[in-house]
Amino acid sequence: MENIVIGIEGDVASGKTTICKELINIIPNSIFIDAGSIYRGIMQALKQCNNKNLPNDPYELMKKLQVEFKIENRATTIYIAGNKIPDEEIHSVSNAEKVSKFARNVNNENLYKFAREIIKSFKEYNIIISGRGLQYIYPEMTTHIFIKCDLEERVSRRYNQYGQKYSKDEIRKTIIERDQLHEQSGFNKQGKNTIIVDVTNYKTASEAANHILTLI
Repeated sequence: MENIVIGIEGDVASGKTTICKELINIIPNSIFIDAGSIYRGIMQALKQCNNKNLPNDPYELMKKLQVEFKIENRATTIYIAGNKIPDEEIHSVSNAEKVSKFARNVNNENLYKFAREIIKSFKEYNIIISGRGLQYIYPEMTTHIFIKCDLEERVSRRYNQYGQKYSKDEIRKTIIERDQLHEQSGFNKQGKNTIIVDVTNYKTASEAANHILTLI
């Protein structure tokens, strides 16, 4: 039987990554591809780079900065110059805001092509993929889920996630700005078969993941 490809997009800080990780624990022979981590890896590498003579194309930039995308333990891992980057660094608040602005202002087609090739290279698996612009990256998705969540619920969850390292006002400001950037950039494109799932009232990602499975 042909594998399935489930695309997960949605509001900023709505729990997409956590839901994806729950889904691969439920769906047999599945892996999680975090397409957004490619951009995050590039931004992380730029922090460590003093070279001003860098290409504008994000795919060429990825190669120049030695950003590698690997699947380990059924999930995405980012390496920079051979060094594994911890998830907490990749998904930091400061990194996330820079990623949204960066992705809006570059030609993403080569990076979309790279993501498509990743999906095709793992065709023996059921694939859960999250990221922006999935309708552009892989319109042949079996199912496209768009996650919605109330703003204040997202602020509260992110506040707890970061161990109260940032104030709720800081987090709210970042989320609103990123929501606006994604909307203006057309990243939140939905298709006629997109399924919208509101996770505001779910207490756990496991509950949300199990509900999503009933819709596939």
